[in-house]
Amino acid sequence: MNIKPEQVDLVIVGGGMVGLMLAAALRHSGLHIVVVERAIYQPVRSLGLDCRVSAIVQGNVNILKSVGVWQYLQGKVGEMTAMQILDGQEQGGLHFEALEIGEDKLGVLLENQHFIEALHDTMHENSCVELLCPEKVESVVWKRSHVEVLLSSGRKLHTPLIVGADGGHSWLRQQAGIDVFSRDYAQKGIVATVKPRFSHQYVAMQRFLSSGPLALLPMKGDMCSIVWSATNDRAYDLLALSDEAFQYELNLEVGGVFGGIVEVGSRAAFPLKAQLARHMVRSRLALIGDAAHSIHPLAGLGVNLGIRDAMVLAQEITDARKFDEDYGDMDVLNRYMKQRMPDVLATMASMEALHRTFKVQLPAWIQLRGFGMKALGNAGIIKQLLMKNSTGINLSVPHTIE
Repeated sequence: MNIKPEQVDLVIVGGGMVGLMLAAALRHSGLHIVVVERAIYQPVRSLGLDCRVSAIVQGNVNILKSVGVWQYLQGKVGEMTAMQILDGQEQGGLHFEALEIGEDKLGVLLENQHFIEALHDTMHENSCVELLCPEKVESVVWKRSHVEVLLSSGRKLHTPLIVGADGGHSWLRQQAGIDVFSRDYAQKGIVATVKPRFSHQYVAMQRFLSSGPLALLPMKGDMCSIVWSATNDRAYDLLALSDEAFQYELNLEVGGVFGGIVEVGSRAAFPLKAQLARHMVRSRLALIGDAAHSIHPLAGLGVNLGIRDAMVLAQEITDARKFDEDYGDMDVLNRYMKQRMPDVLATMASMEALHRTFKVQLPAWIQLRGFGMKALGNAGIIKQLLMKNSTGINLSVPHTIE
């Protein structure tokens, strides 16, 4: 039986945070948008919270406010007004305060479940956006003028542009024959919710250990989310421990920050890799988020890159329509790619440099790192510039789509 194709304006494969962000940004554009997601998000509970957490930098908080997502997140975020970076158990380190750059916070911490729910609420403000979940793409065929998309439900869609927002193992990227540059850190990131003895006072802590960085991120209600990047062997041992034994090991590394940890929740872990798609765009295809690039989570910037991808692509699609351009054409998609690559490459390079810098544990190198951190802490203008760039405040990314 021949299935009659249905003409739609945009198909987004992947209904995670980045794919939903693109749909939310375009919800008032008049486009018929179809978001295809394989599975309903299932939070992993840890002390009652989703242990998968996203750190959203202040520049992207401003984007969420402008797009209209923020109204659905009121009262659900943990604020981060300062960050302390420590080199192992060494004294000193770096301290960043939001007030140094004229902001009230450096960013916020969101449970992924709450972020996804807020994006759903935003999308549903307009009936032009369809979210199909659970649903998957069975096949995709690129034609000169459109893309043919067959869904497992039997629907056949024709669209001028398909967007891959389906994560680091992107099925759509593989169907397009796009390879990736990859870097395996031979580490796992252990995540959990923990309760410190004292209030975190909205301060995030990042301690660089010999086995990998450990972050304590301030959540709502004086809870903290941890992201403990450890070598595979070390991570395997930590995951096998009882809650009490894990809490003991964690306190050894926390070093008394926030008075130590008095309770730990369920743990989850994921392998740490960095990768970059060899092509972010092909004719009638754009990749965003982890489908295009993924980085080490030591600074929590991965989803922030994806949010900026979504906003820039949304603006390019909108601008192309104003001038009657085909937004699936390479001329338009190359504009998206050229805008995003400097931010992506700079962030990936800085994360790799940071990882390599703190990985070396030779005494002389540790001493040199200490001098460097002290110098940066005293370099007012340079420090402010670094903070503004890392929080996304200086980046020329659209905050609204017009």
